[in-house]
Amino acid sequence: MDKVRVGIIGVGYLGTQHARILSYLEEAELKGVADINFKTAMGIGNRHRVQYYENFEDMLDEIDAGIVATPTSEHFSISMRLLAEGKAVLVEKPITETVNQAEQLVEAAKKNSLILHVGHLERFNPAVEALENLISEPKFIEVQRLGSFSARSLDIDVVLDLMIHDLDIILALIKDEVNVIKSTGIHVLSDKIDIANARLEFNSGCIATLTASRVHQGKVRKLRIFEPASYYAIDYIDQEVKV
Repeated sequence: MDKVRVGIIGVGYLGTQHARILSYLEEAELKGVADINFKTAMGIGNRHRVQYYENFEDMLDEIDAGIVATPTSEHFSISMRLLAEGKAVLVEKPITETVNQAEQLVEAAKKNSLILHVGHLERFNPAVEALENLISEPKFIEVQRLGSFSARSLDIDVVLDLMIHDLDIILALIKDEVNVIKSTGIHVLSDKIDIANARLEFNSGCIATLTASRVHQGKVRKLRIFEPASYYAIDYIDQEVKV
């Protein structure tokens, strides 16, 4: 089978990780990297001995698929251009700034029979995958995702930056509709929401409370699920489940 030729658009922290992983995947071939900071693109391109570009459009003829690891504000326009050119897309989370933009990308992918994936890496944490086969009757879920302040991802608030991981995981674990959402958030060090809390109430009666902060001292990534006869605790960092 021919290797999938992949180009990376945006080679900041996440784009650099994608380039590293692609460099040793047998099924894929890293064909090029693009970044509006040409010096950054050149550095990553030279590191992996591939072509580098300032404008991602210049490598469209060389790739079958594109990884979009730019700031969120650019996700929609770049992903839509890739889909329009017949390229499969892996876009980092959050998929777009708005639900409407996300729905347009999904429709474009369906129309052109293309793959559109979103980089929700945490869902594939071994602890999360193990938990999916353990829980049976969740009644209460508590999540903490806290981290120290970083200049990265300040174009979005903490819900789309951090909490979105746990929203994705909870909705994947709890096969039910959300009935009530209550939430609050505050600004601390940026003009976006830096600390947020949300409460989800499902039709089944299950309740989930989520707290996300990017102004915490240290790093906390924990999820706890309570059932009538069981208690499960996940540490995302250690990738462990305690029952």
